[in-house]
Amino acid sequence: SVPHTPPLARPAQKFSPHPRRPIPPFSSPGFSLTEVVIALGVAAVAFTSIIGLFPLGLNMSKESYEESQAALLAQTIVSDLRDQLTGNNYATARLLQVGSPNSPYNWDTDNNYYSIDTSLTRDNPQTLYVAYQQMAPSDLSNGQISLRPFAYSPTKPDWYLTGNPGAIALAKISLFATFRLSTTGNSNPQRVDISIETPGDLSADKRKQFVFAGAVAP
Repeated sequence: SVPHTPPLARPAQKFSPHPRRPIPPFSSPGFSLTEVVIALGVAAVAFTSIIGLFPLGLNMSKESYEESQAALLAQTIVSDLRDQLTGNNYATARLLQVGSPNSPYNWDTDNNYYSIDTSLTRDNPQTLYVAYQQMAPSDLSNGQISLRPFAYSPTKPDWYLTGNPGAIALAKISLFATFRLSTTGNSNPQRVDISIETPGDLSADKRKQFVFAGAVAP
């Protein structure tokens, strides 16, 4: 007889005690409420810090602009006093622009320039107060608008203490002889002390003050 061959035994299937459940379509694991609250807290702190930097940046930009304008104004004042072309109109004088015209020739008709007698600086400093505002030169039809003087006084005026309406900057300019080279004022080196104060329409105790020093050679 033909021997009986038993059928091949199938391998036993292994079943995991915790089978994976299929993930439904279009679904993903979400965030818990705790995670959402923490994320919102971190974002709120970050945005608050960033927003707080904007006023600081604006103030720094404003201060930088004011310092630059004050330095340019002081440099212009010293250049005026050093200008021998206009300074030689008097033997012992330095001329400083106190009016808006650009042309130096009309200083005597329009009060465009003020004469500082340097012969007096050997004994007492000579001080001049000048107010500046943004304006075009009055002698040019299409002149560039810039900081130009529009009021001045050889003695401390009320507007320097209380603020001149419309003034952007106020300047206090003092000249005095550093040492004597001769008995004449124009042969003595002059020290120039300049105080630029802004904004010019505020009282003296509320303005920022920028102090500069220079020299005018004989």
